[in-house]
Amino acid sequence: MCGVGGIYLPNPMVFQDEHRAVLSRMGQLMAPRGPDAEGIVARDRVGLVHRRLSIIDLDPRSNQPMESADWLLSYNGEIYNFKSIRAELESRHEFQTSSDSEVLLLAIQEWGIDGALSRCAGMFAFLAYHKGTGRLYAARDQLGIKPLLMARLDGGAYCFASSVAAIAGATPDENWRPFKPALGSFFALGASFTRTSVLEGIERVEPAHYVTCHPDGRFTTTKYWEPTYQPNFTMDDMLQVVSEYQVADVPSALFLSGGVDSTFLAAATQDLDCFHLVSPERNYAEAVADRFGRRFVAVDPVLEDYHDDLREVIRFHGEPLMSCGIPAAVSRQVRASGYKMAISANGADELFHGYPRTPTPEYDPPYLPLHESPSYRWLSSQIAHIFRDGRNFTIEGLEEFVPSIESITNDILTKYHLPGFPPSASHRWMELMTYVLHDLNPTLDAASMFNSIEVRVPFLDHRIVEGVLSWDASKLVTPTLGRKAPLKEYLQQFLPASFFHRPKLGFSIHGESLASIVKLANQAMSRAKRSGFLTLERGANYGERDRDMITMEAICLTYQAWRDVMEESA
Repeated sequence: MCGVGGIYLPNPMVFQDEHRAVLSRMGQLMAPRGPDAEGIVARDRVGLVHRRLSIIDLDPRSNQPMESADWLLSYNGEIYNFKSIRAELESRHEFQTSSDSEVLLLAIQEWGIDGALSRCAGMFAFLAYHKGTGRLYAARDQLGIKPLLMARLDGGAYCFASSVAAIAGATPDENWRPFKPALGSFFALGASFTRTSVLEGIERVEPAHYVTCHPDGRFTTTKYWEPTYQPNFTMDDMLQVVSEYQVADVPSALFLSGGVDSTFLAAATQDLDCFHLVSPERNYAEAVADRFGRRFVAVDPVLEDYHDDLREVIRFHGEPLMSCGIPAAVSRQVRASGYKMAISANGADELFHGYPRTPTPEYDPPYLPLHESPSYRWLSSQIAHIFRDGRNFTIEGLEEFVPSIESITNDILTKYHLPGFPPSASHRWMELMTYVLHDLNPTLDAASMFNSIEVRVPFLDHRIVEGVLSWDASKLVTPTLGRKAPLKEYLQQFLPASFFHRPKLGFSIHGESLASIVKLANQAMSRAKRSGFLTLERGANYGERDRDMITMEAICLTYQAWRDVMEESA
């Protein structure tokens, strides 16, 4: 897990000291992403920077940027199936390291960008420069777990980095202005979900895409993956994929709430210590750790500096994020406990029908266990649960830019329908490509990398995603087991079914600490109303208004933290 950055110079530009200075500043700004090593390499029209967090093959021989006969690579992430790819390559290439980085480099050398990407499974963002053609390729993983941003500078050069803050901070002479449509979208979701970031001109490389920069100044975008129906995907297939996620040469942990998702990961992996946030489910989590013979670590994160955590993670990330404070405190505690890598069940709820908000149009069970609620019936209700309805509020200066529920719905109907899959798959895919992609993924990435922790998310592996999307709702939600039935069915060989027949709590903060955070958010919303920045529309009661108002408190707190950071940087 690392930080990557680069500058690409179209004809007739020449790499100069000023470009190297930009790369150097990028490296400094991304230092928490990779405190173990830094490298800068310039070739012809390109310069790449890399900050390394050493997880696999800790030897300096695996530092980056890394070079082959035809390619130069700066790569962030993990290729979990790198051992099988390496086995394909060993008859034609001599490896100098045991890292997945070298496997990716030589896969690109052997098969090109498309051939390598068709084989790679994991979370990644990389910059790869082909010396012969003079082209730079910028690629991002299938589910958008790892970030990659790009911008074209005033002088014509292309600039890439792992965060908005790294690009903006490394190019102080550029005029980076707030992008109002992105800020408006932030108030609808709690994270911006436009392609352009909250700074105009800095854009995201989309998940499952790569960008090609050409010497003549053009750039093109190519989509290399979309879900394919997998009718033969089984639990054994899932277990095989999850087993790849524990490969590491550093102390590693599993985030264990004691619920279904994390307990399944405990059963599917070996030798990972179990890291639990003190909660009402502690007894369940301890029972799971004991059942699988794991060390159990329970912590109560220090949250007195919650507001400072918000500010510093947002400064590091460059965009407002509604929920980054708690994962920042947790990640700091994980690192203080001696770990550099952790595995999380992030994405499981959205993929396995873990929430009643996700409709099951092909299946309506006659009854469910008492702790389960029936699924919503309509897409409109699901959208109203995830997104804030702009008819309930007005934001000063952004009145025209908060997207309406109607526009969000039309966009979703256009983009996220999955033909050939069960009807419920489109509802789950929509959540993965909105809430998970734009909120959960960047929040987890920013908070963990700010504390130099790699967090792996097996349930967002594209092989598992397209396999589980291929399962009918009647397999995922059953009258006897309720939601996430396949995971519970697998776990019945280890634990009694009664273990899971309880309301869901999840891996989160409870008690007085949570109450103090809620109070901070409430105060932020009150200040926003008093100043006239936020106006609540009298009589409005659209969507899930009560939920909207609670979420709006956290949004106001985070937005003000971002504004403070922006003013300090000006």
